[in-house]
Amino acid sequence: MRLTKLEKYLRKRKVKPAHLAHVSGYSRQHLLRIRSGTMEPTRPCIKAITQACGRITGKPVKAADLFDLDD
Repeated sequence: MRLTKLEKYLRKRKVKPAHLAHVSGYSRQHLLRIRSGTMEPTRPCIKAITQACGRITGKPVKAADLFDLDD
């Protein structure tokens, strides 16, 4: 199984999925589908996850750090 950028980011920084769900406002199940690559996130979801990761880690995070963004 190929890990998504988001999953790699979360594992490297030891961010718990439940914590990300709480801070982002999305359910653990929804985030699991995004983390596993079975679902593409919407723009609002990308923004919420990116902001949540920044709040959790206390470091600046760009959407491109977490997702493969195609125009």
